[in-house]
Amino acid sequence: MAPRSRSRRASRIDWERAGRIALVLLLFAILVLYVNPVTSFVDAWQEGKAEQENLAELEATNAELKQRVAALNAPGGAEREARKMGMIDEGERAYVVRDLRDK
Repeated sequence: MAPRSRSRRASRIDWERAGRIALVLLLFAILVLYVNPVTSFVDAWQEGKAEQENLAELEATNAELKQRVAALNAPGGAEREARKMGMIDEGERAYVVRDLRDK
């Protein structure tokens, strides 16, 4: 194949450089489009970690409450808890002791 003749007028546009600039702009646009999904992913990941911690706390609280229910359902458990709160049974007399400070 014969080389192109120089009789044609030289182009003022450097197409190689323009192509590189267009490619850089395209890559930048793609990068900008990835920013929102990446930030959403990071936010969701952090929220998931927080929810896992919250779940662990709730499971611990649930275990404590189940133990308390078992203690209250045991024979005499409800009466024991009521007496801790200062309640008395029918026919009993309530006494209030005051000034038990060491003198």
